[in-house]
Amino acid sequence: MSSAALKIAIISTPKSWGGGEQLAWTVGNGLAALGHSVVWVTRRESVLHQRLTTAGHDCLTICGKYPSILELVSIRKSLCEKGIQTIYGNDSQAINWTGLIGAGLRGVSKIGVKHTIFPIKSSLKYNWFLDRVLCVSNAARQVCIHGGIRRELTRTVYGGLDLSTYIREKERLQIAASLGISPQTPLYVAVGSLLQCKGLDTLIDAAAILRAKSYPFVIAICGDGVLRETLQSQIDHHRLGDSVRLVGFQQDPYRWIAASDGLLHPSRSEGLSLVTIAAQLLKIPVVATEVGGLREVMYSPETGQPLGWVVPTDSPTQLAKAICLMQSDRANDSEYVLQARYWAQRRFLASQMVDGVVRLIRDSSRQDPPSTSTSRSIKSWSEVFTTASPAVGR
Repeated sequence: MSSAALKIAIISTPKSWGGGEQLAWTVGNGLAALGHSVVWVTRRESVLHQRLTTAGHDCLTICGKYPSILELVSIRKSLCEKGIQTIYGNDSQAINWTGLIGAGLRGVSKIGVKHTIFPIKSSLKYNWFLDRVLCVSNAARQVCIHGGIRRELTRTVYGGLDLSTYIREKERLQIAASLGISPQTPLYVAVGSLLQCKGLDTLIDAAAILRAKSYPFVIAICGDGVLRETLQSQIDHHRLGDSVRLVGFQQDPYRWIAASDGLLHPSRSEGLSLVTIAAQLLKIPVVATEVGGLREVMYSPETGQPLGWVVPTDSPTQLAKAICLMQSDRANDSEYVLQARYWAQRRFLASQMVDGVVRLIRDSSRQDPPSTSTSRSIKSWSEVFTTASPAVGR
């Protein structure tokens, strides 16, 4: 396998920021750190575009989800001029762009990413447009295969994170102050877009059960979305305004997790769940469902034992019970977080994900990039980054 530098275009179409955009950001920065050339194609009004331009990345812009002929021609021409060898469509709509821009370009491989376990609406674009489909979990891969995507096109490359080292006491003091609470108040965090699939209505109902039992707590929900008003109305209905806070989109949600006594993740659908992985790496206990790729995160691949408190979907009673157990059973808490961190470090680091993407790109290429005297030799990830595990004192 050639070690010559790759030239990759990453296409992303969402305006908002979610797990898929976090993974694209990590992949793009990881590839660039290894010496590969990365060109971004994003919506001008997107959060990802803002971050990229602030960081000084090479970025082409699109006007919306649906390409015009002029945009297709312009972007195709720009990518050809830059000698792009792989087009990486990071979401379902980006896969359309990937296929249309890359159509007929010899020597250009096309990769699409499946981040979710939502059913495949049409397998045709995957089978016709793409050379490989990168799935962020085995659950996402099974959805692709069941949806009619050819098995040989699909590969599982687990999503991963490269987190900063957070000092828990410092983050706790700052976030407690921002919420106007004592640092000693039990603080739980949920992170995710305010969408039906995230199950946050179940969390609010569970909070009402805890409040009825005079259990002291504050739950901070980090994220924004179409259900904000609905969820706030539910909070008001239960008179939980002091206990459940919608704190909006956070540029760095991981510091909120690091400051917390536990991550609460009652999702109804997950392709993988980066926030759960973040909590495991940060040694923060987790209460979560086991839908989709979450099952791969929440259980030991060796023993099958849970790596946190696992609850059924749509069960406020079980969720409230698990929160109580997590807070009171500190012996199991310690065992869970140690085992969870152990397995997260072996499966879900950014270094492992980026290396997997590079292997997939090489495999999907119709031929290896030519090795010339001007090609840069690529180091391994370990030579570029020191992947020190994030440490949070508990």
